[in-house]
Amino acid sequence: MNNKILNEANKLIKEDGLYNTFINDIKLYKTQSFCPRGPLIYDVCLVLVLQGTKIGYLKNNTFTYNNKKYLVVPTTLPFECETIASKQEPYICMLISINKELMYEIIDLIGNQKKNKKYELAVFSDDVTLEIEDITYRLLKTLQNKQDSEILGTNLLKELFYRVAKSKNACFLYNMFLNDKNEAKIARSIRYIHKNYNEKLDLNNLAKKVDMSISSYHNYFKKSTSYTPLQYIKNIRLNKAKELLLKNYQVNDCAYEIGYESVSQFSRDFKSYFGKPPKEIKSL
Repeated sequence: MNNKILNEANKLIKEDGLYNTFINDIKLYKTQSFCPRGPLIYDVCLVLVLQGTKIGYLKNNTFTYNNKKYLVVPTTLPFECETIASKQEPYICMLISINKELMYEIIDLIGNQKKNKKYELAVFSDDVTLEIEDITYRLLKTLQNKQDSEILGTNLLKELFYRVAKSKNACFLYNMFLNDKNEAKIARSIRYIHKNYNEKLDLNNLAKKVDMSISSYHNYFKKSTSYTPLQYIKNIRLNKAKELLLKNYQVNDCAYEIGYESVSQFSRDFKSYFGKPPKEIKSL
């Protein structure tokens, strides 16, 4: 991203924090503080970094995204991230929710095309092209005016999503909008898990719901997310638990609320995942 983009961003964000904009699907974020590696959840989004660097970790996979590389998370993923930022060079980014209706329209217009099968993970990074830089600049200019945002926003996002869908690493993103593809089936299953994470979820029923064999479902789920289905469910539950604890839930109530039958097992899993027991959540 070039300096004129950064200048436009700084007109919209003065202090550290997360900012809503006149376009509902776009938020701006700024921090001057280094943030060490820790767990979080990304939910169906595109991250355009305007300044600074973020490093994402998904099991053995590492993604560095900065003003030369953007990050796409086409489905909800538990993840670990480290933010490189300072007062001299704050981390500034645009968080853009991926509008599914626009993506369906774009994929339909693009038609069937081969993608780079080397990148089969759901999450991917790719190069910021001159076209994407140009769209980013126009988006930031548009966000400074409510009427401009209302009238021009949808078409600008459509143009941006088109460029991302055409990128060389967008295999999962592209295929998840083709309903007969395994990527689409895994994405549907992930949405189901998120709606029903506190219920008893077994591999057989999850595979059956998306019309896959147990072995195919297990293998493709792990290939796409780096987690087995059961690992994924546990990580989602633990992230939900953190949200509840921050709302002052008691540890016992929290464990049962997210689907654990044993409070002691919940506490062990929570400490293993976050590095601290649930009772110390306020200090995370």
